[in-house]
Amino acid sequence: MTLSIAAPSFSRQSETFIRAHVRTILPDRTVLICEDGRGSETLGLPVLSNIDPYPNPCSALDRLGRAARFQWSVHVARTLRGENERRLREFFEQHRVTHCLAQFGPTGCKLTRATRRAGVKLYVHFHGYDATSLPREARWRREYRRLFRQAAGVIAPSQFILERLVALGCPQEKLHVSSCGIAPDQFPPSTHEAGQVLAVGRFVEKKAPLTTVRAFATAAGEIPGAHLHMVGDGPLLAPAQALAADLGVTGRITFHGAQPHDAVRALLARASLFVQHSVTAPNGDTEGLPVAILEAMASGVPVVSTRHSGIPEAVQEGETGLLVEEHDTEGMARAMAHLLSHPDLAAAIGQAAVPHVRAAFSHEATAARLRKIMEIAT
Repeated sequence: MTLSIAAPSFSRQSETFIRAHVRTILPDRTVLICEDGRGSETLGLPVLSNIDPYPNPCSALDRLGRAARFQWSVHVARTLRGENERRLREFFEQHRVTHCLAQFGPTGCKLTRATRRAGVKLYVHFHGYDATSLPREARWRREYRRLFRQAAGVIAPSQFILERLVALGCPQEKLHVSSCGIAPDQFPPSTHEAGQVLAVGRFVEKKAPLTTVRAFATAAGEIPGAHLHMVGDGPLLAPAQALAADLGVTGRITFHGAQPHDAVRALLARASLFVQHSVTAPNGDTEGLPVAILEAMASGVPVVSTRHSGIPEAVQEGETGLLVEEHDTEGMARAMAHLLSHPDLAAAIGQAAVPHVRAAFSHEATAARLRKIMEIAT
């Protein structure tokens, strides 16, 4: 029995959960499939890369062929065919692959034809945008219906995302909930330095970084020593920096940009509060269950976030964190100020989250769930 894990890439900084699946589900019997193979060699496993239905064109004839393939993919199908399908089936045969776990819905769609012809059981792990934003387009709804018919199982990171997949036509009996996990032992207890607030995430609409800046600016007016550290990069970084200047809090917010995981752990080890104002983006893009929130909880850092997607399934409101409605800037500011001005309460809330995260959201717990779902024996 061999497991293949397929993903667009295995080196994206924000997708630590994919690399964790590689290392924990069936580490001695796993092979990898990806479109972008850069960095995958560090995992030390057999890799089939450059799996892409639209390879980069070189000549005018190549470009014309790509345009034709694109029209086919948009209006007819998005699965791998031709040379890429042949390469994939040969890879399956060479490594005696019996199961395939595709990360993200579109990856699953690409693999339907090859897995069916190779007799490989296909499981698809949705994560967020693929179940909320993409299905606004009719062609993706069609592709997902085809995918749901073939897949042996479909995995959602939260009950919220599971319900979205049901609405898209996935049979209930094929659906399972398994959140992405973390390594709790990698997150030492925070020292809870007074006033140190941390936000981690891409600067994109569903993370609402501008709302976080506004809420912090209001809270900082009540808490003179408060300082916000924002980790991440993206199209809303420059607007967030400009907003901080307009609100007069430039000196009280540090924009760290994208940082490696070790740097995030170091910031968590000092933080007294973690904030994330997740919302549904205008294009429908929605979180699954943000890993950064779980990491904060593992560090004993209290969380202030939103009643959004799978977050309430992890953050027990009033016990392990405080939640506000999406776009409620004033409510978030009040929650931040309340915990910053009551450090003993904040520390108690943060500490209450630690055993919860260890029991339900560790990599080991996640791997055990996924093995059970896929009926894989260690």
